[in-house]
Amino acid sequence: MKRFLQNGRPFILVCILSTLFSCKSVQQMQEDRQNAREKDRKSFVQKTDGEIIEANEARLRQPLFGKSTIELDQDQRIPLRDIRAYQNNEAYYLRTPLGFSPRIKKGLINVYLATEMYTTYEAPSGYGRPGGTRTHTRYVYYLQKGNDAEVEQMQPKVVERYVQDYAPAMEYVNMYFQTQKKVKTWSIINTAAVFGGLVVASQGISGNNLNAAGYAGAGLFIGGLVNGFVNKIRRVKNVRNLELAVDEYNFQTRVKKRK
Repeated sequence: MKRFLQNGRPFILVCILSTLFSCKSVQQMQEDRQNAREKDRKSFVQKTDGEIIEANEARLRQPLFGKSTIELDQDQRIPLRDIRAYQNNEAYYLRTPLGFSPRIKKGLINVYLATEMYTTYEAPSGYGRPGGTRTHTRYVYYLQKGNDAEVEQMQPKVVERYVQDYAPAMEYVNMYFQTQKKVKTWSIINTAAVFGGLVVASQGISGNNLNAAGYAGAGLFIGGLVNGFVNKIRRVKNVRNLELAVDEYNFQTRVKKRK
């Protein structure tokens, strides 16, 4: 669970989630973190043994040499290895497989946002740009059902398991899986159109011109590319249903309070 496999569907889901979250403004991120803090507390540290130490201020200290700590009120320092969670005036942070991650949604299902660095290789371009490795940042969602539970990376089956006891939330999950089936079907069709179009177009070349079959193949090829792009957008938007399922599940507590 430490990282998604880069050659599988989980990696694709992470990239989609990253794309969704990167669209949010920095201000919105800060507001989400603030709203997900423990409102009745200023700052505190929760140690791995369950002990909670309250404070007015908590700061992360990461010296170049020495141990990383959380400093409380410029007085007490607690090693990170002994800490399960902490809160300062910016956010509530929980230890996840990718380090301490801020909570961005608080409720029956808590949501945490982690960041992960990865590198890719880019070949030299024809415009004089040299090739080499590039460092990127992607966002990873973690879910936690209950404040004392372990976190799990956000995946469709995890969301389904978390919300299966609440029908309104399951409607979004079902919508996600139904749309995914359509996305897979169109993906197969578009792939066949692209490769089939290339074959037909190559057979329809007469000298330097395209005959009727060639034009048909070119049209099939272009249509496959365009529809493939549209299908990718549909896949990205579909992940929003997973977020809505979590939101709907958390919303039930507010509904019960009103009754």
